[in-house]
Amino acid sequence: MLGNASSWEPAIKKLDFVVHMYMYPTSFTTYADMILPTTEWLETNMLIDCCNYVFARQAVTHTYETQDETLIWSWILRRCGELGHEMCQKAMDPEFMGDDLPLWKTMEELLDAKLKRHNVTWEEVKNGHNPIKFMPDDKWAGYYVYKKTDPKTGLPRGFSTPSKKLELYGEVFINLGRTGAPYAKQPLAPADKDYSPLPFYMEPVENPKAEIAKKYPLVMTNGRLPIYHHGTLRNNPYSREVYPLPEIWVNPKDAEKYSVSHGDWTWVENDRGKIRAICRVTEGIPQGIVYQERFWNPETLNTPTRGWKEMNVNVLTKNTPPYNDVVGTYTLRGFQVAISKADKGPEGVLRKPEDFSIWMPDATVTESAEPVYPTYKNEGK
Repeated sequence: MLGNASSWEPAIKKLDFVVHMYMYPTSFTTYADMILPTTEWLETNMLIDCCNYVFARQAVTHTYETQDETLIWSWILRRCGELGHEMCQKAMDPEFMGDDLPLWKTMEELLDAKLKRHNVTWEEVKNGHNPIKFMPDDKWAGYYVYKKTDPKTGLPRGFSTPSKKLELYGEVFINLGRTGAPYAKQPLAPADKDYSPLPFYMEPVENPKAEIAKKYPLVMTNGRLPIYHHGTLRNNPYSREVYPLPEIWVNPKDAEKYSVSHGDWTWVENDRGKIRAICRVTEGIPQGIVYQERFWNPETLNTPTRGWKEMNVNVLTKNTPPYNDVVGTYTLRGFQVAISKADKGPEGVLRKPEDFSIWMPDATVTESAEPVYPTYKNEGK
């Protein structure tokens, strides 16, 4: 999610050249000079680690000229090496790379390298050697691990904390803030202030008690719905039929107070922007709080909104300080908005199930042959 999405648009228009690598056109694509089509997960061969097993997930189709994005990066770097980039040349040299995999030409090379420790190849895995059990169940997981004896000390092993105890006071956070250990690979200057070893609550800058609540009285939160995965599938006709457009969930008392009814087109706004959503009146949201799913509209990509300005909750989210001291995040939930009834929905937005047939496969979508790999002048060097 991107806080205050409108804030990045002036900057991206100043860039000299923008390349977008993705599975299909999105709002960001409309700002790009070049588009590199990548495979969807159903087009991708992949190894899945789960507990003490490795599973092979095989591609079930391949359409058009899509490529796995790891291949695209590898090919770009190989081409840079051919043009004289020293480090890219070294990345193609097996002797220099040692145990690490030199830049791969095919996904099979990459998968074989990942499977090397299991003494099996991708070809063998997809032809039946699947799944791979690489550790006995009793060694992978067990109960009361902290009670087991540490062979070095003869004492109980304890937990993976400095004190070996279950710590409510997280001493590890103090050490992390001061030194970067145990995660940093090099010495770091200490943070401006110690990370708190105890959890604490900090009231958001925008809150119902602040001055801004007089203008924007409702607290907005957001999150995921099971129909979609992150920002994907808004161009999937089946998903859109189930959940065609973003809803703003409103408590019945707030709906009455702000004169919106179930099913109404509703304005949602604050000082950062103004969007629309369909009102869902529900007891499932507390009074004083509203919820809206993040959304974009692929049906309006070729309009001035570029598909992201009409119903996208990230037009309203916040990207200004204060930030989280430890991980640096900004406010994507818990900010103030106002709602009011809208006369109609955004122009060009689809809502009826039959409207989504524009994204149904047709005779032009056919399975293509295996990807063609590029060749290079200095192949093998």
